[in-house]
This record gives sequence, C-alpha cells and structure tokens, in this order.
Amino acid sequence: MKRCLLILLLLGALLWAEKPSPKAVIGKIDDKIYTYSEYERILANYFDYYRKQQSTPLTDEDKARLNDQCWNELVGRYIYDKAIKAGKVRITNQELLAEAKKNPPAAVKQIKDLQKNGRFDQKTYEQALSESPDFRSAVLDEVRSLYQFNKLLNAIKAEVDADEDSVRTAWMQDQERIDARIIFFDANKMTSVNATDEEAREYYEGRIEEYRKDNLRRLHYVRFAKVPSHADSSAVRDSVMQLYRELKDGADFAELARERSQDPGSGANGGDLGWFGRGRMVPVFEETAFNTPVGEIAEPVLSQFGWHIIQTTDRRETESGDEVSARHILLRIEPGRETQQLMKTQSVQLHGLASEKGLVEAAAEMGLNVQETPPFQEQDGFIREIGRDANLISFAFSNPEGAVADINYAPSGDILVCAVSAVIPTYYTPFEEEQSRIQSAATRSKRGFYMNSYVQNFVRNLSPEQYLIWAERDSITVIEISNHKKGEPITSIGKQDELDELLFSTPEGSFGPLVSENMRWFLARVDRHTLPDMAIWEQEKKKLIQTARDELKQKHLNDWYYKEYQKVSIIDNRADYYDLSSTRKTQQIQLGG
Repeated sequence: MKRCLLILLLLGALLWAEKPSPKAVIGKIDDKIYTYSEYERILANYFDYYRKQQSTPLTDEDKARLNDQCWNELVGRYIYDKAIKAGKVRITNQELLAEAKKNPPAAVKQIKDLQKNGRFDQKTYEQALSESPDFRSAVLDEVRSLYQFNKLLNAIKAEVDADEDSVRTAWMQDQERIDARIIFFDANKMTSVNATDEEAREYYEGRIEEYRKDNLRRLHYVRFAKVPSHADSSAVRDSVMQLYRELKDGADFAELARERSQDPGSGANGGDLGWFGRGRMVPVFEETAFNTPVGEIAEPVLSQFGWHIIQTTDRRETESGDEVSARHILLRIEPGRETQQLMKTQSVQLHGLASEKGLVEAAAEMGLNVQETPPFQEQDGFIREIGRDANLISFAFSNPEGAVADINYAPSGDILVCAVSAVIPTYYTPFEEEQSRIQSAATRSKRGFYMNSYVQNFVRNLSPEQYLIWAERDSITVIEISNHKKGEPITSIGKQDELDELLFSTPEGSFGPLVSENMRWFLARVDRHTLPDMAIWEQEKKKLIQTARDELKQKHLNDWYYKEYQKVSIIDNRADYYDLSSTRKTQQIQLGG
C-alpha cells in the first residue's frame, strides 16, 4: 500500500513538474509576446465559442484545427491593426456615430432602458446617444474595432477595379474553344537510336568548356566509422539468445516486446506487426515468418536492422496470396560505449599528430587508411564522400594545402580528420567521371538530329492532306483535343505557348505551320473553332463584371495580406505545449524491402 502511494505521489510530482510555466513564451508576433497563461485564456474562450456553436464536445482534431485558426487570427489582427495605426485608413467620430446608429451593437440591444414593450427601440437609443456623452463614448468604442477593420478591407479592395473591356476580353477567351488533331514528333520516342561510346566522347570533346570548373579543392580524410565492433555484435547476440530462452520458458512475448524491443512502432504494440504478404518484409524476416508454424517462436535471425525474435501468430489465404500475422522483438547492433570512446581517442591522437607531421604521414604512422575526396567548388555546398558541411567547405577555401581542419563529427556519428590536399585553379571534369550523363546527353542530341531530319522530310515531301495518313503509317503519336481553351495544358504535351497561339490563329479545316521546341515538333490541324456568342455576353454582362470585380478585389486583398505577413517576425512555439497533429501516427520500423 505504501509502495503504491509513493508511486502515485511521484507520478503527481512528475505531472506537476511538466506543467508549463504561466510565463512560458507560446509565441511572438514582432514585439507582441503571448505567454502560456495569456494564450490559454484566449484559446479557452475560442474553444468555448465554437463548442456552443456546434453544441457538441470538441474532439482532439477540432482542438488542433481551432488552435491553428486562433493563432492565425491573432496574426491577422496584428497585421490589420498595424496598418490602421500606420494611417492606412482614418476614422472620424461622425463616421462612428453614423455606424453606431445604423448597426447598434448586440450588447446595447439587451439594455432594458432602451427597450419598449420588450423590444429594442431605435428612437430611445438615438436619444441616449445624443444626451449622454459617456454612453455615446462607450458605444463608439464598441463599434470602432469592427468598423475600422471593415473600412480597412474596403479601402484595400478599392485600390483595384475591373473594367468592362478587360472582363469582356477574358470572357471571350474563356468561351473560345478548339477541336484539333496534333501530330507529335517526339525525339525521346526514338529509343532504338543511342549514342555509341565514341560518339559520347566526341560530344564531350566538342563541348569541353561546359565541363570546366574554376577554383576547386580536394581533401584528404581519415574516417572513423561508427560501426559496431565484434564485441558489440557478440554482446547483442548473447542478449537476444537470452531473451529467446526466456520466451521458450514461458515469458510473456508482448510484455518483453514492450520492455526490450528497439522497434518503437511495433514495440509499443507488444511487437505486433499485423498481417502482411510476401514482398513486404526483408527476405530473411519474410522467410522466417512464413516458415514458422502458427504459435511457435523461431530462433533469432539477423537482418540489416539487427536481431529479430519472430513469432508467427496466424496464417490466411487471400485473393492476392498467402498472408501471415506476426510479432517480433528487435535488438539493434550498435557501437557500445567502449567502441565509441576508442573512436574519439584515436581521432584526437591522429589530429594531434597530423597537426605536427601532416595527415598522410600521421595516418601511415598509426596504420590508418587515408582517402581523398573528388574536387569540389565553394558554391557546391556539398563534398562528395563526406556530405554537406558548410564549416568544412569554408575551411578548405580559407586555408592553404596541408592545413588540418578541426575534428569533424558527422551527423551519421562518424568522426573524420581532414586536411586540404590540393588547391586546383582550373579543372575539367574527366569524361569517365561523367560518362553516364554525357552518354545520355549525346543520345538526346543524336535522337534530336535524326528526328529533325525525319520531320523536315515529312513536311517537304508530303501534302497536308497526307500528314495524318503517314503519321499513322509511321506510328507517330497523334493527340486529339476537344473543347480546348486557350492557355490550358494539352495532354502529353503540357503548356506550349507557341502551339497554343497557332491553334487559335489557324483557319478551321487547315494545318498550321510546323512548331518546334526542345526536341519536340508539332503539326496541328484545327477541326473546329467555336467563337463566343456575344448575345450571351450582353445578357450576363452585369453579373460577369461584378463577379470579376469581386474576384479581383479579393485577390488584391490576399496579395496585400501576404506581403504584409512576410514583413512580420513570427515565432510560433505552440507545438512545444500543444498537440497540433490532427491524427496520431505510430512510427514503425521499415522492414519492407
């Protein structure tokens, strides 16, 4: 009993300690700081309002969504208030008084002294505004916030307007449609045409300056890889065999999985992986799960993820094949403390010796392997074989050949000792280093040349009446488009402005001239050209102009808000104090191939 009480007291103390401080900073909008206590009060009122609106309790998903909505409204209010204070709009008391008379605040309508026969009386209200300065001042303060906000929005929207000519032009373009057939000559379809190694080298030599780079560096480096030692592997194997023996002796699989498995996803579920078919897991895991009888626990197996103890819990046949249900316990093989300490000791020793003798000589003395990076430029931001490291790149371009950099601790856990091995003023990327890319470029060039010759012969030797017949004979792609609107992308082609312009300027029943673009050629025949009905324009003109005006004004307001938003410094720490995810997802180890 005392033990249970102690646990409860410790748990209570832990929960109390984890409660955020009232002064914790939830967020900051420029100089405006929102503390935890202040934001909690705002959020509680926000939740209460929407709870009353929907008359049902708020779900966690509702709260996450409303939390974001509340924060965004605070940011919006700040932006709009800032514009008002900067004089974007000016408001007089006469305006406010007129607004107060036109739209009395809801709270004012509930004042009994302003009612007759239980209903709000406008005349009594206006008399009170006239005779009581204090009442008038309070009402104007109440009206001011919403009125100046609406006036600001209207002022921003009023900065733009849509005229009849522009709306008519846009409407006509929207109504004008084309039906056409497009012969699409695509050089990339010539898959039988490929550049030989000799042609690729000629392509490279003819464009050698494209492969020139100036001001490069190389680095010598010794890598101390964060990999388990033999002792580490043996220790994990001993641990997994001990767990296996405990399970065979009757230990609870789910309980041990929750306590010991290093697969956070399935471990929390007692090791359960659910149902899976073949091809979903790495081979050794799949083979073991499918070959183990239902209910039995297989001997531990090793995959690239570590040691697995697998129990097959069920089996079934489905339309897509056999499936099994299984659970597992995973123990990863990771470098132990002694292994990592040895890495650090050796790297420090090498760094000290390299600073005296140079990295190559120091590594030879310690029996370590020295590697060298390919050349890299400062703007690359990346060193092949090492990775992204701005500090190391900066060092390489700020120090002479032979200089030894500070010990580098890579994100992977590896430790590297590096030194500048070469300063290279000019470098031409060798053909062999870029052969695959050069081969592809040379192939594209060759296909383009062949297809261009074919297209020119096609146009020169055939009449327009024969184009479609010969395109079908030679298996050239013909794309049919129907009800096509100017500016819309075309299936398999995308947006091609020159072709689009041509479609709408070619007479109905005719082919337009050849269009070429980036190893693609087009011949288009317009079958039908539908022009807009101007009688419909006259009938719907007023509505269309108003809709266009509203859309333009709203877009202008949105653009204005976005620009102002970019000027505001916003710090949002809410994720540290609230669950803002709409769904909870369990992370599981990626056993699939």
